[in-house]
Amino acid sequence: RRVKVESKIEGTSKPNSTYQGVSIKPRIEALLCKIDIQIVKFSRIIDELKSIDDKLLKKRALSIKENNSQYSTVLSLDIAHSRRIIKILHFSKIAFEKLKTKLQAISNFGDIVNVLSPAMAVVKNIRASLIPCIPESEEELGIISELIGYILIDAGQVGGHTINFKVANEEAVCLLNEASLAAEQNIKKIFTDMPNYQ
Repeated sequence: RRVKVESKIEGTSKPNSTYQGVSIKPRIEALLCKIDIQIVKFSRIIDELKSIDDKLLKKRALSIKENNSQYSTVLSLDIAHSRRIIKILHFSKIAFEKLKTKLQAISNFGDIVNVLSPAMAVVKNIRASLIPCIPESEEELGIISELIGYILIDAGQVGGHTINFKVANEEAVCLLNEASLAAEQNIKKIFTDMPNYQ
């Protein structure tokens, strides 16, 4: 399993945990690259769904004008579904952007453990939210999750740092809450022309 993941990550060294054999910096750079790819992908899908949403809104307005309540109801459900996915994508994008910022600030092994410990929970949450809507994201998110795990193992062994799971979980929850709130605010700004469906 590890060989499969390593082969997909450019710039990584042999999968051992000695400082001489493994440079953790290229792994972090590879992780940042993977996260960047997802952020761009999320933005593209959001734009595509927003375009679809605009078309659905126009159809709905016309159906209301023509007193076609049945079709209007169907369109309303489609719009609600589309906006739920857009919200999840915004949430995922913002969470990854926050992780990226934290990764870019890493300067030592202690930082790696402190940043990547909560990152495991964050990526797990993103996967649980996103995969039901965007199944094709499963493989890339899985690679990101496993890469985080490998970097954590190497950083812990080389630097002698242990993971405080309670603190890591608290930080993960905090980051996820911030991302969720920001996603809510973005959705309200984007979609002002129709009530948000739950």
